[in-house]
Amino acid sequence: MKKYMLIIYMMVMVTIISGCAVNADADIEITYPKLNELNEEKEEPYRFDIEEVVEPLEEAGVIERESSVVSDGTSWIYAKTQDGIRGTKTTKYKRMYNSQGDLLSRVEIPNAAEVVESTPTIYESGQRAQADAYYNASRITRYGVNCAGCNMSEGGTGGTSAGIALGLDSVRQRDGSWKPGVTYEGYYIIATSSDVPLCSIVEISDHTVSGQGITPGVPFQAIVLDRGGAIQGSKIDLFAGSETDMLLSQGRRQDAKVKILSTNSRVRNNGQWDCGI
Repeated sequence: MKKYMLIIYMMVMVTIISGCAVNADADIEITYPKLNELNEEKEEPYRFDIEEVVEPLEEAGVIERESSVVSDGTSWIYAKTQDGIRGTKTTKYKRMYNSQGDLLSRVEIPNAAEVVESTPTIYESGQRAQADAYYNASRITRYGVNCAGCNMSEGGTGGTSAGIALGLDSVRQRDGSWKPGVTYEGYYIIATSSDVPLCSIVEISDHTVSGQGITPGVPFQAIVLDRGGAIQGSKIDLFAGSETDMLLSQGRRQDAKVKILSTNSRVRNNGQWDCGI
């Protein structure tokens, strides 16, 4: 009997305890997170970016070298065959900021630098006459309109290979007028070989010529208007008016530096030849 009473007592206790557990669970409020709260990202406390700093390198300079002769070129004329490019070095830095945008650190990124090397400007021999080309005139001579073989007229005038009329102390200009001196449209007159086209304008420097506005050592500009049987290669012949009363003095040196500023063509102007300058 006692055994049955004990079993009944235990069953009653289990029932009471189970009821309490159910009631306790019923009183718990469960809050589930909202979808937008799950998707909302928290603000990052720091942010990063990459800074690139570009610095120029030293220029590589100018190289002058011998080369084979190009078509229509000549061995003694030098011209640019490569433009120089100044190199750069790009250094990269990693920067860190706080959420307020304040810079906290700036650190160079190892092994991330990019270098573009400088390339030199190159001038080579064997080129054709063109703007910015240059050469060393091996000899400067002078001539007058009454030179041997110049065919001066009885009136004391003669013509150049470009068709420009010259006098003993004057030169015909584009407008047909005669200007005293030895210049055509402001340029002194020279004869060169056919390697330099007629009507080309050049700058002559490192010389000892003087007279008619020319000062030794000071560059002056001239125009190619003539040829000559003795004017071959890099020689130049400077028009000086008259063979017997030259308006220009050559000085002690026989050579000079010549830079071609432009190449031009002859044009027909009111029935006469002129240079299209």
